[in-house]
Amino acid sequence: MIRRALKGLVAGLALVTLAGPMAACGGSSSNSADVNAPTQAGAARATATPAPEAKVTLADNSFSPAELTITAGTKVVWEWGGANPHSVMMSGRASDTFTGSGKFERTFDTPGTSFPYQCGVHGAAMSGKVTVK
Repeated sequence: MIRRALKGLVAGLALVTLAGPMAACGGSSSNSADVNAPTQAGAARATATPAPEAKVTLADNSFSPAELTITAGTKVVWEWGGANPHSVMMSGRASDTFTGSGKFERTFDTPGTSFPYQCGVHGAAMSGKVTVK
């Protein structure tokens, strides 16, 4: 009786070994996913493009360009240059004040709107506008 049980056990182990690990887990190699293939989320991540970006330079007492038209989702980056101190003031809030170098950025997501801005140091004499299409 023990000999018969051992023969059955050996025969069962032989089948599992010959069929491979996928058969033992209830799957088959023809239905399994390729582990090297990118997942949908991974493929989307790999092909995603960064948001568009526009640049405004703060020179001595001017924004360049002063008026900018962008598409929704664009990030605008203001970069400081020149010797005078400046800030970017928009919607009642101001960036830090920088002299010579610095950076302020904002992404505009609402189409059909305009955002006037000005220098917090120089006021309306140094102003600009971002229009979002």
